[in-house]
Amino acid sequence: GGGGLPEGEAVEALARLFESAGGAGAGLLTDDSKALHLFFAERGVALAPAECDTSIASYLVNPSRPSHSVEALARDLLDVTLEDPLAGGGRKKRQRPGPEEVAAYASAKACCIMELSDILDKKLKDDGLDGLYREMELPLARILAAMELRGVKVDVESLRGLSAEMSARLDALEGEIYATAGMEFNINSPKQLSAVLFETLGLRPVKKTKTGFSTDEEVLTRLAEVHEVPQLIISYRQLAKLKSTYVDALVEMVNPATGRVHTSFNQTVTATGRLSSSNPNLQNIPVRGEYGPRIRAAFVAAPGCVLLSADYSQIELRIVAHLSGDPSLIDSFTRGEDIHTRTASEIFAVAPEDVTPELRRRAKAINFGIIYGMGPFGLSTGLGITVAEASEYIDSYFAHYSKVREFIDRTVEEAERSGYTTTIFGRRRYIPELTSPVENVRKLGARIATNTPVQGSAADIIKAAMIEIDRALGRGAWGGGEAGRGLSTRMILQIHDELVFEVPEAEEEAARALVRSGMEGVVKLKVPVIVNMTSGPNWSKVG
Repeated sequence: GGGGLPEGEAVEALARLFESAGGAGAGLLTDDSKALHLFFAERGVALAPAECDTSIASYLVNPSRPSHSVEALARDLLDVTLEDPLAGGGRKKRQRPGPEEVAAYASAKACCIMELSDILDKKLKDDGLDGLYREMELPLARILAAMELRGVKVDVESLRGLSAEMSARLDALEGEIYATAGMEFNINSPKQLSAVLFETLGLRPVKKTKTGFSTDEEVLTRLAEVHEVPQLIISYRQLAKLKSTYVDALVEMVNPATGRVHTSFNQTVTATGRLSSSNPNLQNIPVRGEYGPRIRAAFVAAPGCVLLSADYSQIELRIVAHLSGDPSLIDSFTRGEDIHTRTASEIFAVAPEDVTPELRRRAKAINFGIIYGMGPFGLSTGLGITVAEASEYIDSYFAHYSKVREFIDRTVEEAERSGYTTTIFGRRRYIPELTSPVENVRKLGARIATNTPVQGSAADIIKAAMIEIDRALGRGAWGGGEAGRGLSTRMILQIHDELVFEVPEAEEEAARALVRSGMEGVVKLKVPVIVNMTSGPNWSKVG
């Protein structure tokens, strides 16, 4: 309404400008290339990857930085204060900014982006991160935008039915709680619940807060050992959270025009390099329990399609075998053995065929606990055993996998010396905790140094696979460009070590071969890289 070009004409003019570079990116400098790709894609325009994205560049230079916004970077690197006139905040209610104010801000921001791009580009090259930036993160932004635009189909009616069922179950639980407690009260009021538990029922308080006795989950779990009401409260809270956080929230987030949920994939949030998901957070959709599979079942394939899930098999343990060079781990993965069964056999000194499910469970906890730098106390808590037993298990593990111990020690020492640790692909994470005067903080730093090369490498591997698969699909993320194999298969979700695709039924065999090749062939480790695949009409059938 300021007398400028109508949106359609402006988009067309910008599109012609970007396309005039012949797909070379038009030297496009931005602070959020994914948002830019998404904006133009919604209007039918496919942009080439940007030349510079200051937020991604800043994230690679230091992933632990609190903010990668232009405002934060301009303040810290350029000593320039930028204030977005359209942003909220402030104590006084501001009038709507005029066109001149908006234009001045946009001009100042553009100048800052140009200056920041030079500074960050030099830093990326100095740190050996330029290849990761240009070959992985910038192309990935375009792929993520396409996945967000595509979304995943949701069966709203099944969620509404599940919500009604949960409401009835909550009402029944409420009645059971009142009957067992011998009185009615507001279950969601910590004050009233505290009075019922510790005054009416006479239970012994576990811990005190500023406002009274605590009724958090830890307290209720301990109290549940002596009375039924705390256990019923736990069940009530868990069900209420599932209903509000996932079932009801998902219904509201379905785009009525597409019938699909369009999550946001966050590329510059986690310190390890992993992608995260928000609005909704699809990485937190429950897997187990009575309702987890039923919630996942609401994520469905489009008519005539199936969902194909491709999940890296124990990728982090395989990375440990690769980085440590431990002969026992390498031998186990090369033979295709079940690594947890072999670990149980060695630690507990029993034949593989005599490993019980309980022993395998303990070995699995140890295998993954080692990756995350878990000590005897953490392992004892997780397995419900004494600290002494947990310590013996860990000692036994390192006796059989001595190279893993050496890898951990070497990794922590190198991080202490350099101040950071790296992934197989060269991604960095700085660990200031290692120089803290507080012992517990230094121990945290050692755990971060141990885990980051493993989890970060897993993140890099699946990102590289996404780019390879997108390229192999021929028409790419956007369904345009080169004909390639001409498949209509599309990548729709990335959850930790899993990729989910929406695949036309007639293409499933070809899609499986393409995805397997892309995921298993994108990196060469000292052990085989294996992908497990399942397909079905909904997410619960493939997870």
